Amino acid sequence: MQKSASTNKIVILSAFGMLLDGYQLTVIAFAVLLIPDYIHLSDYSLDYGLLIASVIIGAIIGTILVGYLSDLVGRRRVYLSTLLFFILFDMISVFSVNFYMLFISRVLLGVVLGAEYPVANSYIAEVTPSDKRGFYLAFATVFFSVGSISSAIVAVFMFPLGNIGWRLMLGVAVIPAIIVEFMRFSLPESKLWEEKKEKTGFLEMFSKKYSKNIILAALIWFLYDIVAYGLSLTLPTILKLGHFVTNVDNALLTTFFLVIGIVSGVFVMIKVDKFGRKGIQITGFLLMAVLFLILPHFYYLAGIITIVSFLELFNAFGGATVGIIPAEVTITRFRGTSYGFSSMMGKIGAVIGVIAMSLLITSKNYFNAYIFLAVIMIIAILLTLLLPETKNIKLE
Repeated sequence: MQKSASTNKIVILSAFGMLLDGYQLTVIAFAVLLIPDYIHLSDYSLDYGLLIASVIIGAIIGTILVGYLSDLVGRRRVYLSTLLFFILFDMISVFSVNFYMLFISRVLLGVVLGAEYPVANSYIAEVTPSDKRGFYLAFATVFFSVGSISSAIVAVFMFPLGNIGWRLMLGVAVIPAIIVEFMRFSLPESKLWEEKKEKTGFLEMFSKKYSKNIILAALIWFLYDIVAYGLSLTLPTILKLGHFVTNVDNALLTTFFLVIGIVSGVFVMIKVDKFGRKGIQITGFLLMAVLFLILPHFYYLAGIITIVSFLELFNAFGGATVGIIPAEVTITRFRGTSYGFSSMMGKIGAVIGVIAMSLLITSKNYFNAYIFLAVIMIIAILLTLLLPETKNIKLE
């Protein structure tokens, strides 16, 4: 393992990349509450869902493409380029004048953000000791949640500004991106990557020796993100369509839910190396399935707040572990690629979840929406049972 000072720096700067990711993936859920007033949407339900899912769509491409690139040229080199493109595409989205310009710039932004998943988590997994690896990987996931909550807080102050407000929501992330980019120049390369002897074989991860666990981890992430993004990115819309709260109260309530997720994520971060990955993941998935079955029967403001609070509590369990396991069931020479594959599958699931939930909730088909999410969680539990426990394993 690398010296603790450089290890800590890698983990922290990787975590800040995840923070930017969490911010941009979540802030659009608030921005779209204003965007239709200033940018014409030709097919409201579809365009609305596409804007929410735009960054995720781009991430589908970026995760595996840039993950493979990081296996070829190294983690550090890729890290130094991603945030430069992040700044460029984010600024284009800020000055968009129509739906197509906004959607395309957000998709390109997603390509860059998608790179943070495989590169950050491969990097962290390769430089941290095995008995603390889960802690450090979960630490990065918590920063993703911090980014999400930051978007809600920013939205509270930007809603009154109308057209300028939604543009500032998208653009303020440029400032921390510039700071993190300069700090990343001092990062060392992963020693495990430097010491790998064989060249990366893109299709080798699907060989009989490695494919089972890689595919299982990817399928579970796919199912989890259908649920996680289907709920979180459409929740502000659910609250608005039900006339439960104002836009500002909507953002404040979302902030409350995200705080619960962060607290739960910190608990998982502390315990994941002790309890293992599978037990935490199955517990979270099972309790989420039960809560989704209950939610339609409590469809008033107090009921939604209560049930969603518990959903966020247990969502953090799976949110941490689905991002840890793919880094541990593979090997260094194609860790970025295989992790990118898992993350790509997750993003495909996220797009399906966001668009499916957008269509269901705009048609007021709430009961079927939550039954759909519960069934997905049950399938994810069954697949998790087939995975090995990766707690404390040596990566090579």
